Amino acid sequence: MRLHSRQGSNPHRQYSAARSLESTSDDSEHKEIQNTMAWSKRLMRWMVTVDQPHTSDASLKNYQSLAHVTNYIFFCGGRLRTVAKTKYLSVLVLVMLIAPIVLFSVFEARYLWTHVAGAKACVVLCYYFWTLCFASFISTGTTDPGTLPRNIHLAQLQDDYKLPLEYYSIITLPSPVSNAPVRLKYCTTCRIWRPPRASHCSVCDSCILSFDHHCDWLNNCIGQRNHRYFLAFLFSTVISTILLLTCCALKLRHAGSPSAAPVSLLLICYCAVSIWYPLLLAIYHLFLTGTQQTTHEYLKAIDSRNPIFHKVTHPEHNPFVTGSCAKNMLLLMCQPRGYDFLHARSEHQAGDWRFFRLPIPHSFEKV
Repeated sequence: MRLHSRQGSNPHRQYSAARSLESTSDDSEHKEIQNTMAWSKRLMRWMVTVDQPHTSDASLKNYQSLAHVTNYIFFCGGRLRTVAKTKYLSVLVLVMLIAPIVLFSVFEARYLWTHVAGAKACVVLCYYFWTLCFASFISTGTTDPGTLPRNIHLAQLQDDYKLPLEYYSIITLPSPVSNAPVRLKYCTTCRIWRPPRASHCSVCDSCILSFDHHCDWLNNCIGQRNHRYFLAFLFSTVISTILLLTCCALKLRHAGSPSAAPVSLLLICYCAVSIWYPLLLAIYHLFLTGTQQTTHEYLKAIDSRNPIFHKVTHPEHNPFVTGSCAKNMLLLMCQPRGYDFLHARSEHQAGDWRFFRLPIPHSFEKV
């Protein structure tokens, strides 16, 4: 009987031990699943950042908070950016850039290289300027145009909704190159005194250093830090289109008839139609740089959003214009990129006022 009782107690102990092992394995599996989900969320947020993460960390990356106070979307840990809630015309431009070079590479390049005498240099130059065009497109559309930090010059409010009257005044400073004064204004959205030529972009929802314009085709602002890339994109687009058209014309001439080279004819028609917009835009910006004006300043001077029927002239009382057209171009095209005030991958402490979105004065929302 004793032996029987001992044997009867063993299955219960084995069952309890088995249950404890199962619960331990279930807990470990649950923790592994949670860790995998947390890792996947971090990876997705690193790939695409659209808002500030809910975290208790003492420090955050700048791009994580910039996505919360501006309209920017960041990719690859803040290395690339674009603007949210737009028409995304930059995708269309990207397709228009890639499609012709793919057709040229598949149907035209090898024939020109092996059968047409003297066409090798044209093919090499075509690929070189297309690469420059593509690199400039990526640099212009995905880099910082010169975003300025917020809440640097906070005023002591007279009440909950009103700024002091002096913050609505315009400060004038002497110009370094002419007798006309430089005007500074206070941005009531970003709560900073804007530097010369800076302006607030309503699409990006941030103040941009040396603001030129917001380009819908590139889905980014054109400012001091990417203005040279924008000009390089325009001129390299025009040159690569001319070279592509020349290569296809050589192929069509060597083939003898359009039916023998239909892709060449298609690309010639495509280049002949698509070259006009970047060409006119390049000429327009060439005249603007020659008169030491940004697009924003020019449109503001003529009091119009449509500059087509207006002649580009030297503006009156421009504090940045020099006596030489070439010097104007050199100063505007080759200006330093400037300091990166909000480096996307740098860190800041939680509670940094530069990354707070304060209500606009005269609204009924308290700070």
